[in-house]
Amino acid sequence: VFRARTPPEAIELVSRLLEYTPSARITPLQACAHKFFDELRDPNTRLPNNRELPPLFNFTEHELKIQPSLNSILIPPHIRGVEEGGSGEEPQPCASSATA
Repeated sequence: VFRARTPPEAIELVSRLLEYTPSARITPLQACAHKFFDELRDPNTRLPNNRELPPLFNFTEHELKIQPSLNSILIPPHIRGVEEGGSGEEPQPCASSATA
């Protein structure tokens, strides 16, 4: 199903998303925190045309309360610094929203 050059992290994420047993299936926020998306959390990552990434990390209060243990992964340090009054980029909305 996957091409030979498909990153192992992508295959693992899709496998977890397609888990048949609902209780074993990854949640939307767990998917956002998956290591496959680590590159998006890197402050130096840019689009192929060298433009900045679109907004990605402005989760709602509701989303951040769903599984607080993920917050340190969902919001990278350079973004957390902005939210805590430090320096960094503006917080940006996530591409996928979790529903409760």
